[in-house]
Amino acid sequence: MAFYPVHVCFFILLSTTAILAATPNNVMDLFTTNLHEFQHVPMKYDSKNPIPKWLEGTLVRNAPAMFELGGRSAIHVFDGFAKIHSVEIGQQAISFSSAFLQTSAYTRSKKANLYAPSITFFGVDPAFSTIEKLEAFRYPYDNTDVNVWKYGQGNNSVYAALTDAWVYAEFDLDSLASKGVDIPEVSGVHWSRLVQSCAHPIVEPNTTNSINYLMFPSLIPGQKQQYYVLRIKDLGDFEILANFQSDKASYMHSFAVTKNYAVFFVQPAYFDFVKMVGSAMVGDAMGWFPDEKTQVMVVNLKTGKVETVETDPIFYTHHANAYETPDGKIVADVCQFEDGVSIFADYKLPMLRNLTTLHQRPSRSRLYRYTIDLANKSVQTKTFRSDDPLQDYLHTIDVPIINENYRGRHYCYLYGVVFDFSPSNALNGSFALVKKNLCTPGKDLFWYKPNHYVSEPSVVPNPEGKDEDDAVVLSAVFDAVLGKSYLLILDAKTIKPINTAYMPTYIPFGFHGKYFPKN
Repeated sequence: MAFYPVHVCFFILLSTTAILAATPNNVMDLFTTNLHEFQHVPMKYDSKNPIPKWLEGTLVRNAPAMFELGGRSAIHVFDGFAKIHSVEIGQQAISFSSAFLQTSAYTRSKKANLYAPSITFFGVDPAFSTIEKLEAFRYPYDNTDVNVWKYGQGNNSVYAALTDAWVYAEFDLDSLASKGVDIPEVSGVHWSRLVQSCAHPIVEPNTTNSINYLMFPSLIPGQKQQYYVLRIKDLGDFEILANFQSDKASYMHSFAVTKNYAVFFVQPAYFDFVKMVGSAMVGDAMGWFPDEKTQVMVVNLKTGKVETVETDPIFYTHHANAYETPDGKIVADVCQFEDGVSIFADYKLPMLRNLTTLHQRPSRSRLYRYTIDLANKSVQTKTFRSDDPLQDYLHTIDVPIINENYRGRHYCYLYGVVFDFSPSNALNGSFALVKKNLCTPGKDLFWYKPNHYVSEPSVVPNPEGKDEDDAVVLSAVFDAVLGKSYLLILDAKTIKPINTAYMPTYIPFGFHGKYFPKN
């Protein structure tokens, strides 16, 4: 187990061959079906180290966990059926639960004992027939295997699993029992079946409201795509804050919010919805146009005014944070991919289940900083790069998470993961959980353990803490030697372990989750 500042471990580079030989094949269990469901199975902390007294709540992870049914298989990891996993954390007791979401995609398939016709990201094998592809559009794109979120407060609280469509699979936080699929209508907008949204809502600073967007594509050539920015108080109370348009339908998996603005990078990764109607595949209908600019739409949350600036073409999935500077500029930190949408091909299951091709999959994400000057209609770009192999490796993070008390504010720390299976990487094929210090370059910290694979972190701040990093970092880690996952609790200041607790099974590879504090 290791937790080092950047300058310490150049020696790690020398042991690539030995680590490659020792890599267990069951790392590929991350990408296989896990049918086991549990409810409140007791876990034990692995040491007597006390956890902070204020750490009481539930860590929920969302992940695709079933990929084959009735002789038909998903081709892409995004198309595994959604399964919720939770770890209920207490001072003395800790327990694990998991359950498949009872979405229409899942329940129809289970009833038919066959992967039923649905809109997918990259299709199935054997492929849907032409009639099945048309039938897929009778149902919502509700295999919500991407993220989880809480909407509303008190009796109006709803826990929901999300994807990049305007659909919510609700579940009970305690039992993980599914409570139905909801596609709420929003008054004042034209409705259609194909509605893009975002799996990463953001809590509006200093409120309990969420901000998200809807995009209504046009199927008529030459007609603009309509985007609506929403304030969501709960899943029955929506307020349209602004509307903007683009010439083509851009894929936006996340955005950023500051004290006064929502910031959208309308990137030149576009959907051809006519093609999607023919294929019933989201990924197949997405194209990358690197000769076109990225339109940065800055929406004033108070007035609804929309201002536009341009920057170079980028492809990203995850914003980290954004904030306003004293001189009126906006700083936005983004993890982006320099090769465009080709990154999605890396997550096809045949590649992920083959140790040779898996080891050929380096991290392709990199942290960028954009400084947006609305007064001069300009954008300045900073790329995080280094000639030092380890330092540069730590810039290639994804799934960035922050202390949410600093959302929309100047901040110094973000936490993320380097998803790099390549044995030639600076940690010889292990994933690193990284704490990036954005205020003091060269002071990044990281945690890793050979043949252990961390997932997206969750930062839980000390309610009485005064420092940004007075917090703990939680992650579900897959131990490829034992074939089980465990809860990792780190000190957010030092990235040193506080405690761990093994789960009764493994959590398949997934991208997102959330910690919900005890009410």
